Amino acid sequence: MKKSICVVMCFLLAVSSAFMFAGCSKAQELTYDVVLITDGGTISDGSYNESAWNGIVQYAENTGASYRYYQPSLDNDVLTDEVAEKYIELAAAAGAKYIVLPTDAFDSVIESAALLYPDINFIVVDGNYGTDSDFQNVMTVSFDTMQSGFLAGYMAVLAGNTELGYFGSFLSDSSSSYGAGFVQGAAYAANELGLPVTLDYADYDSESLTYDYSVTITANYEKIADVEEDCFVVNVVNGSGSGTYTDGTNVTLTADPAPAGMVFDHWEYVSDTQGVKDSKVNLSTTKKTETNLLVEKCDCTITAVYAEAESETYSVTVMAANGTDVYSVQNITADSSCTITAPAAESGMVFDHWEDNSEVSGALLYESDSASTTFEFIDVYCADIVLTPVYVESDAPTFDVTVVTGEGGSGESTGSGSYQSGDYVELVAAVPEEGYIFSSWSNTASDGYSAGLSLENEYSASTSFSMVNRCQAVVETMYDSGVTLVYAAGHDEISAVSDATWNYSFQLWAIGSENYQSSWTNYYTTTIKDYGSAVLQCLEAFAGGTVFTADCSNGSISLSYVAEDYQDSYDALYQSLANGGIKLNTVDSSEDIAACYSSNLLTFNYWA
Repeated sequence: MKKSICVVMCFLLAVSSAFMFAGCSKAQELTYDVVLITDGGTISDGSYNESAWNGIVQYAENTGASYRYYQPSLDNDVLTDEVAEKYIELAAAAGAKYIVLPTDAFDSVIESAALLYPDINFIVVDGNYGTDSDFQNVMTVSFDTMQSGFLAGYMAVLAGNTELGYFGSFLSDSSSSYGAGFVQGAAYAANELGLPVTLDYADYDSESLTYDYSVTITANYEKIADVEEDCFVVNVVNGSGSGTYTDGTNVTLTADPAPAGMVFDHWEYVSDTQGVKDSKVNLSTTKKTETNLLVEKCDCTITAVYAEAESETYSVTVMAANGTDVYSVQNITADSSCTITAPAAESGMVFDHWEDNSEVSGALLYESDSASTTFEFIDVYCADIVLTPVYVESDAPTFDVTVVTGEGGSGESTGSGSYQSGDYVELVAAVPEEGYIFSSWSNTASDGYSAGLSLENEYSASTSFSMVNRCQAVVETMYDSGVTLVYAAGHDEISAVSDATWNYSFQLWAIGSENYQSSWTNYYTTTIKDYGSAVLQCLEAFAGGTVFTADCSNGSISLSYVAEDYQDSYDALYQSLANGGIKLNTVDSSEDIAACYSSNLLTFNYWA
């Protein structure tokens, strides 16, 4: 054990020293028949690297071959060509006879590596490189994604789902192949069972997808007479946070910007309930412009108090999104600070940068500040400052959020604007009318169903949320329309399916496309590419210059879960695919998928 640790440490030292092997002569004497170079992940990642490693371990146990792995470092989550080449060099120095390269991370270096090391056999698993017959030391593994999709579609219907959805990518040939298989599998099961099936198909990146990414968020109120809990009135002077609240509510109070020549000094508070002392008004702090009130025991009035500034004050003005109106004004002293926030973008636009229109232009914004919608403005010079946010058209669809005030509210509820996935959105409900109390927020998409937004606290008049992935919105719309199971595969946004399913109900299901069963309990099953099985078979019968097609015939694809009641039917279908009894139809693009199946029982809807 100690010797093994020494060897590993010696190799790690060699890597960190620009792969110079001097001083590690004992390690050089060791050779490894098979070397796995991961795509940067670990061999216990529960995914492709672990699967490939399992195939190598099995081969070694069967043949007595020696083996090891290297885990390269990543640069911003990317395996660079330079690092990939260095690790191939390291594997060659370790005497590798076979080097296994999983995923497409090695596509751009495999040709040069094959030329540089003609005596080493390379196995490229599931890349986009293909195989040139001139490279007799390179064997590639290509998975039959259409068969995988067929298994998923068949099982989806067999399990009782008649309203299906496929969430794909127009720009991904792999996704279109999965989708074509899914449609044919669903049609096959519909014919076999005599069961009508409807399948909605959406490519999230297709220009023809005209899904409306708009959301309406409503501040809802109810009559105080209908509220069972004790209610108390909070009156905020020179600030926001006024309203009627139930006992125990936490309310954020924010002071208005200080007038010219003044600065915020403190909060004053009094109890407005007879017999309750002022000290029962529970503020988290009286010294900051933003404080928290725990509502309990009494009505109260809380006032933001300002004092004359010890030195001259200067205005920091933020212009509105239209560039002409004023959005906010703050008056602060020199060398102090304030927080700058850009107004929400208008429909179809996205924030790009700030412009400084003050007399000391260019001296106030750091590069990092100029690109941020919110930042702390420091080192204010002795001059009035005017900052204008600049917006540009968004390359990706944006969410148009409209915040409305429901019955019982007085005035405007804030938060409306145009947002992208991941944007932080703050909501503030309008003050309730007399006799009403804020109750909750609700949100609906353009189709009238819930938009699936997860607010930090939907029962607080002041709350926030992070805008959902627009892809998730498409999947949620499928669920709203009655779809009970959605499959996604072959692209980078497949998590949108599990996310949308998680936000709805465990009665709705998803099928994923991964290596192992996902940890999401609401995945009904996943379509598995078994790297381990493919690697094992390639090592056992290496054939340079060829492509190993991993499919049902060699057991390299499967479903992670099949219910016992359906096992016999699944096994029979799998065998038919394996022996060629079922022939699948290929398509040129996802838009042509409607023509790839034959069934009067399947209704196919391509979203556009």
